Amino acid sequence: MSAAGAVVSDTEQSAETLARWTWCGVIFSLLGVQILISGVAVFLATSDPSNVIVEGYYEQALSWDEQRLTQAKSDSLGWNSQVTFEKLPGLLEKPRLEIALLDASRQPVAACQMEGELFHHARAGDVYKVRFVETRPGHYAALVPIQQPGLWELSLVAAGTAGSFQEKQQFVLKDSGEFQKVESVSDSISKVKK
Repeated sequence: MSAAGAVVSDTEQSAETLARWTWCGVIFSLLGVQILISGVAVFLATSDPSNVIVEGYYEQALSWDEQRLTQAKSDSLGWNSQVTFEKLPGLLEKPRLEIALLDASRQPVAACQMEGELFHHARAGDVYKVRFVETRPGHYAALVPIQQPGLWELSLVAAGTAGSFQEKQQFVLKDSGEFQKVESVSDSISKVKK
């Protein structure tokens, strides 16, 4: 007989120990599953390229008036751009994007330095910096990593002796390889659905 007055057999003692370990294991397993689910959620939230934080957003907001002035100067030049897209033969070849830069009298604007940023709206975190090379007067071309169909956005900046030009364009690339410029946001939604 024990000091407490109750006799505990070895079988009861081992059953009680097993029950303690089982319940502690269940509790720690549930905590482990919770930590694992939280880790997966954090990974998915931070690694998705369709969610993006715009770099320099606050500075852009502060310099809104300067940006509007720069855009007004660009618009006053009367220049416009015509974008053409050409898929080159071969599966591994990057397609060719060509920009024809024309002045107000529809004459080519030559000898400009042209750069751009290109991204697919479904993957706004994947921004491609593009440097265009003048192939003939007023025509600038670059090979671009456009393979995925859908809505794309291109921001152009061209600087030359005659002035500085900037423009944003949206276009839709269809599965067939057809390329269409988008005039407005509602137009882009309807073209993507077709």
